[in-house]
Amino acid sequence: MNSVVYVTTAFPTQAFFLENEVHRLLARGVRVRVLRLRGPGQNVQPEHRVLEAVTTSVGSPFAPAGWLALLRWLIRKPHVLIPDALRMIWASRGSLYALAGHIGYLPAAARVASLVERERFDRIHGGWAHFPGSVAYLAARLTGRRFSLAAHAGSDLYRTQAFLAEKVRAADFVAACVRGNAEMLRTLAGPASHVEWIYHGVDLTRFDGSGRVRAATPQFLTVGRLHAGKGYDTAIRVLARLRERGFDARLELVGDGPERERLATLAAELGVTDAATFRGALPQRDILPLYRSAWLLLAPSRVLSNGRRDGIPNVIVEAMGMGLACAGTQAAGLEEAVTHGVTGTLTAPDDVEAMVAAIEPLLRDPAALDRLGEAARRRVHEGFDVESNFERTFQLLMSTGRAGASR
Repeated sequence: MNSVVYVTTAFPTQAFFLENEVHRLLARGVRVRVLRLRGPGQNVQPEHRVLEAVTTSVGSPFAPAGWLALLRWLIRKPHVLIPDALRMIWASRGSLYALAGHIGYLPAAARVASLVERERFDRIHGGWAHFPGSVAYLAARLTGRRFSLAAHAGSDLYRTQAFLAEKVRAADFVAACVRGNAEMLRTLAGPASHVEWIYHGVDLTRFDGSGRVRAATPQFLTVGRLHAGKGYDTAIRVLARLRERGFDARLELVGDGPERERLATLAAELGVTDAATFRGALPQRDILPLYRSAWLLLAPSRVLSNGRRDGIPNVIVEAMGMGLACAGTQAAGLEEAVTHGVTGTLTAPDDVEAMVAAIEPLLRDPAALDRLGEAARRRVHEGFDVESNFERTFQLLMSTGRAGASR
């Protein structure tokens, strides 16, 4: 097997996990196509732009090509398309979000199936477990190709689980990047499922800890999309409380998103506008100097009411690889990377005073902070090396497990 189609949402993006896999597969001579349900990300890492050459948008419900493909498959294989589509729709009956997605992306699934058949791809891989996974599942059923899934965090596992168990059971493997999520999927789908727990990892030749020199005064860092689930309002409140206690602390916020205006307003209300710098989205090369000078990475994630949550954000592991400890929260997968008192601190989500109490002793004892950073770097070397973790993913993608059930 030497060819695979990835089905994903936005691509390429500012992130590195799916993009890293595609880069590495192409480097090994694997024939890869990425079929995205949306366009490219709002911000794209410069080194990912070359991936546009292997990427096609297929998700628009208004594209005539999708409806024509759906009609052709309906004529060719109604005995596959109709029952599988109805099963997805029936499983979505309790969620308007799931129902709209599963109906709206039926033409995309037909387009994926047509391209896979026309260009003779061996495997269809759902890059996320929700709608990309459903599109990949149906395309695999129509074409008889091998089908697999990647499972990440709240956006694809917890906002809705409509048809999730069925996809997991049908896949010849599912790669989950958080141990807790892997265990959840095994329980949900039962013993017939093949769920592997594989961290994404980071490039330890890039995040090698070199040049790390803490700023003269406490400097905190957040890196990520400015979204409510990231809890960056907590980071600003922590900054304000520490400054009230006499620390000349600053906060650098890297990223952009819908919460930027609200966060800037909060900083003004708390009187820390001059101490909180909104840097916007930055390429990874420009974040490295910030990892080198920061005292702590703040990751005050929370679980939202719709189930959305973080897994293990790559920035956590990047920072730890640079010898930067993390002050995080006990939400979703952070506990798998950050051990309280060993590689960083963990407190309850939204508990500003608890996070302040965990951080303050470290600001008074920078040597203890350095010990946490050294332990954090060792932890990343033990379990988050992208090369060894990708090797496991590569072997699974190249395997000749069970194929889809086209007839």
